[in-house]
Amino acid sequence: MVILSETFADLHTHTTASDGELTPTELVMAASAAGVGVLAVTDHDTTAGVAEATLAARTVGIRLLPGVELSAEGMPGKCHLLGLGIDPANAVLIETLARISEARRVRNEQMAARLRSLGVAITLDEVTEAAPRGANVGRPHFAAVLVTKGAATDYRDAFSRFLSDDAPAYVEKATLTPAEAIHLIQGAGGRCFLAHPGLLRLAQQETFESRLRDLKTLGMDGIEAYYGKHSPVQNEQFVRLAGKLGLVVTGGSDFHGPTVSEARLNAVLDGEPLPAARLRWL
Repeated sequence: MVILSETFADLHTHTTASDGELTPTELVMAASAAGVGVLAVTDHDTTAGVAEATLAARTVGIRLLPGVELSAEGMPGKCHLLGLGIDPANAVLIETLARISEARRVRNEQMAARLRSLGVAITLDEVTEAAPRGANVGRPHFAAVLVTKGAATDYRDAFSRFLSDDAPAYVEKATLTPAEAIHLIQGAGGRCFLAHPGLLRLAQQETFESRLRDLKTLGMDGIEAYYGKHSPVQNEQFVRLAGKLGLVVTGGSDFHGPTVSEARLNAVLDGEPLPAARLRWL
């Protein structure tokens, strides 16, 4: 247990509702043990874990922000957008996420077919059964089955050989445009942030500043300037850019679980906890 002298925030985490390793309740308990005082559950394309996490957070005195992480593609470029403080009961949000979920199911069927064409005996039913009940099935669940079947040595090998964006079993995912995602998040009462800007793939002649300006023009509220995998230099760079462009900042670990990623809960600012006081919009 971390002894708190101030409140720390981790506003980018995942549960078994998408591709995380811990249930919403387990995530909240782990966050509490790690010293997190303000937590956001931001599963990919779903808010299914928010209700359970909210109940668990009340038992341990954590402030829980309902959230979601949306993939977006189109002008000004491919990115992930975090919605924080959303209303998970918003009708338009629910309907849109349902459409995305159906498109994900079709994509998963196509990936399973591609894997079979590559000589891997795999079915979507097997992948679905291996995933937690109610989860948005995706590439991490495919990776787990590939390892179980001996088609890959580990999670990274499964992605490298079969599932990464440039690997042979990859299928493009149906996504919203950045403008659509921003509008959806804000229409559900949330703030929209560019997730992990340091991981952006910029086009030739494009800069981080130009991308952020374009997204701000579309209405984006802020950026995840503090990110567990950013270097100290990157953290400073994005805080500075946010100030210059009038964007607010957030921060998160992008925690998926103790064994499926290197991210650690509450390790947001140069490997250490992020004081919630730095996020003045909270």
